[in-house]
Amino acid sequence: MKAIVRTKAGKALSTMEVQELPVANLLPYQIKVKMASSRINPVDIDLMKGMPFLKYKKPQIGGIDGAGEVAAIGASVQGFAPGDRVFFYRKFSDIGTWAEEITINASDVATIPQNTSITEAGGIALPLLTAYEALQHLKVKAGEKILIHGAAGGVGFQATQLAIKLGLEVVATAGERDFELLQKVGVRAIISYKTQDFAQEIKSKGVDYVFDTIGGEVLKKSLALQPKKVVSVHYVDTAKMIKTGVKLPVFLKFIMKMMMSKFTRLAKKYGVELIGQVTGADGDLLRQVSQEVGQMNFIVKPSKSLKLSEITQKGMSQKDLGKVILFTE
Repeated sequence: MKAIVRTKAGKALSTMEVQELPVANLLPYQIKVKMASSRINPVDIDLMKGMPFLKYKKPQIGGIDGAGEVAAIGASVQGFAPGDRVFFYRKFSDIGTWAEEITINASDVATIPQNTSITEAGGIALPLLTAYEALQHLKVKAGEKILIHGAAGGVGFQATQLAIKLGLEVVATAGERDFELLQKVGVRAIISYKTQDFAQEIKSKGVDYVFDTIGGEVLKKSLALQPKKVVSVHYVDTAKMIKTGVKLPVFLKFIMKMMMSKFTRLAKKYGVELIGQVTGADGDLLRQVSQEVGQMNFIVKPSKSLKLSEITQKGMSQKDLGKVILFTE
């Protein structure tokens, strides 16, 4: 089979190349999947640069999420059968979805909802799981108001649709080219991040919650709005990193806490509960959100795609971030 393999550390996606590899043996608790698609996520770039607390395989196949068709199941696997359409997200310590065929723990896998294509599913597995888990952390109630930053982005667009299904009033920040898309899924209040200051727009009206997908100054200004809770994918909670399958060394925990301390202090100053969203492989949660999506008029925002044959010829670069790799021509 062909696989996209990391050749060395330090240069992110530029170190990836297509190689011919044998298909891994199927263990009793695993599923063999013929891959259809996989998104190039920001975390994929970070992982391919090399993280000192990770033990990389040799050869290390890239990719952390994706979708495909079940080719075979291990002896102890229940609930799946050959031919099933599935999608998944893996732990940092078990990455490897950028290949024509993979084996993956059945506990990390969910069936794709009927209203989503197999190609679309490979582009939303991680963003959808992240959005769903983050909203669960907030413990929201119907009728409450949430500000979602980057509401038309990978994670933000999934969060926006799920929040509306939960009965929340969504205030979205986005670029003007995405206004029509957001209105289509039911957003009534949209703030242009290019021409408007969201803090000024929200200040007098207030919000109950903020879902931050941007970080930095946006997170600081969101805390100053004094909502009840803020959940952020850019606020690293070191205690939750074990969910990704890795145990951080003490010195890295200290460094990360120091980097996050400016946000921690602001949250305490304004009396806001600040929640760091760390997404770990969780097939149960993915199956739950898959059921939710199956009951919705769910929209997948079109993504640019990249064929495996194109990567074979030209390689990969930072410009490919956000594209969906297609494993079938």
